[in-house]
Amino acid sequence: MSIKFNGFDEVLKELEKQMKSSQLSKVTNKALEKGAEVVKKEVVKEFEKFKDTGASIEEIVISKVSVRGGEKSVKLGWNGPKGRYRIIHLNEFGYDKNGKKIKPKGYGALKHAIDNSQQAYFDSVYKELKQNQ
Repeated sequence: MSIKFNGFDEVLKELEKQMKSSQLSKVTNKALEKGAEVVKKEVVKEFEKFKDTGASIEEIVISKVSVRGGEKSVKLGWNGPKGRYRIIHLNEFGYDKNGKKIKPKGYGALKHAIDNSQQAYFDSVYKELKQNQ
């Protein structure tokens, strides 16, 4: 699931006028990382509702900012010794067992977290960009 980052062209153009390219890159990276932290907090809040051992929460990681096709992105994922990345997909979308659809306790939790944090993400990124203008 991805989020489109639109509507901040004016802020970025103003930043480009005032800063060198390397400075602008640092500012946008920091803004994206802060936005990712907002989404992570919402995911943790959703996962708290159905946690068992808390391993899925402990293994949430935020990637470094990467550039692909000229667009910067930050990814939220799972990495750790308990290998929770293997079951996150099953937990999010459910699974079939003997022809019957199984919906675990955390069914749809990620989508709910993304939906709930989308505006806060945009606000966080926008605020960070404005502060460094």
